[in-house]
Amino acid sequence: MANLQKPTGAADKIDALLDWPQKTLPTLTTLLALRRRWMAHDFTALRAQYEQLVSAGQAPQTQAEAEPLIQSLASASSFQFMHRHIQDRTWRLCEKITEARSTEIQAALQPDATDLGTLEADEQLAYPAYYTFDYHRQAGGIWRDDAAAAVYLLGARIVHVGRNSDFQLHDQFVDEIELSAPPERILDLGCGFGKTTFSLKRRWPEAEVEGIDLSLPCLKLGQKMATGREQAIRWRQADMEALPVADNSVDLAVITMVLHEMPEAAIRNSFAEAWRVLRPGGKLITLENRLIGDPFRDTLLKWYSELIDEPYWEPFRHLDIEELARDQGFQKTRFEKWYLAGTDGPAAEADPRRWCTPWGQMIAEKGSL
Repeated sequence: MANLQKPTGAADKIDALLDWPQKTLPTLTTLLALRRRWMAHDFTALRAQYEQLVSAGQAPQTQAEAEPLIQSLASASSFQFMHRHIQDRTWRLCEKITEARSTEIQAALQPDATDLGTLEADEQLAYPAYYTFDYHRQAGGIWRDDAAAAVYLLGARIVHVGRNSDFQLHDQFVDEIELSAPPERILDLGCGFGKTTFSLKRRWPEAEVEGIDLSLPCLKLGQKMATGREQAIRWRQADMEALPVADNSVDLAVITMVLHEMPEAAIRNSFAEAWRVLRPGGKLITLENRLIGDPFRDTLLKWYSELIDEPYWEPFRHLDIEELARDQGFQKTRFEKWYLAGTDGPAAEADPRRWCTPWGQMIAEKGSL
């Protein structure tokens, strides 16, 4: 049960409210077990059927060639159904937990004198059209009310099969960032409730760290959780395409697990804004899923994005984000494969008979003006 416990050392009232009730732990354990089975047993069975089908001829070289063959396999529909079923049960359970505590959660998110940092709402903000969508199949999205942020937090702690309960993925990502000097000002763009923001402030406690997001409920939750972690962070409601930040004033900007939920035009605009606000020599670093290069598994990842209602994920994986960054003015860019510590990511990626969710990071540097 260790994977389902609340974060170590974060025993503030928000984390206590959003811990899992004891009676729900068996259900959560079952959902995790189902997800692991789907990623292992169900995937392996489907792969075996695929290999048998293509053994007599030329193996497909592209997703377009592979997808109709995979769709024709006997277990394809059950494979898709199981993932949609797990996704829906996960969010419905998270919604049920927050509904039972809605009054307490609403009260806990109200501003008070103990809050650390600042929270700036934009009452005139107009949401981009692409944003008002129920991503992940979370009913109502993450922006309509305070309960939505609480549901998102619960879901985020288990969607990585228990490997990110304490946001250790984000800690590793931040700890591996290489800079020539400690940053004075950092932006976490599309910060949500602060998974990466907390890690940035932990590593660079003397820096001014700002979490910027469209969702006010997530920002309110982030400030409360940061207060429980004794972190003073500036939380700002704003659009990444129009940052309320001065030119050449930021040393580091990060975007983690956000770009795949944006259309290409919005990504271009966000990169242009990141370039504008970064100082010469400043860096933009992104973390996202990428293609594997195996038509079978890349097709299944395409299904994955469709089954959890992520309309921009598949198009994003085919973008050259280095090129997009260079188009907006970045002079030095590189893209690297990235693996979560404690997993056998490289081995899983190299083995076509194993499920793999591949990560990649882009590092883009602003040159001299």
